[in-house]
Amino acid sequence: MALIDHRAQVDEMIADYRRSRQRLSEVGDELAAIEETVGDERGTVSVTVGSGGALRRLWLSEQAYRTHRPEELGRLIVRLSGTATERVAERTDAVLATVLPSGSDPAAFRAEVAPPPVTGVSVPRGSGRADNDPETSPAEPEQEESPEPRSWLRDVGAAERSR
Repeated sequence: MALIDHRAQVDEMIADYRRSRQRLSEVGDELAAIEETVGDERGTVSVTVGSGGALRRLWLSEQAYRTHRPEELGRLIVRLSGTATERVAERTDAVLATVLPSGSDPAAFRAEVAPPPVTGVSVPRGSGRADNDPETSPAEPEQEESPEPRSWLRDVGAAERSR
């Protein structure tokens, strides 16, 4: 009789495991599908942000270029992206709350597992970036140089001689 009870317990544990695995897969799909679109008051710009705060779409009407100066347009895109990202975070927390233990903080969990922010991205001057202070904008990432001096002339000449 004890062997039968043990077998039933193992079967139940396996069934629980499969249900949990299935639910986690569904949650992953739900999280991947989350996106929020936010537009400006004039209807000239809209951004769509997906899970993890990734910018999925940016739409600019023809009038956006006439209505907004480049710097203003950059700030508007950043502001709309921030609003959409906050909404995505709220929806993400709601989905995570369904699988986390009661009393858990979904936002803290999300912050723990979030990928590191993108850094070192720079936008050329006059390109409509949202940053108004060119002195504090991130610099171009340095290119690693070879220890040997190179010249495209020498490389072309070597290629010509080898023919």
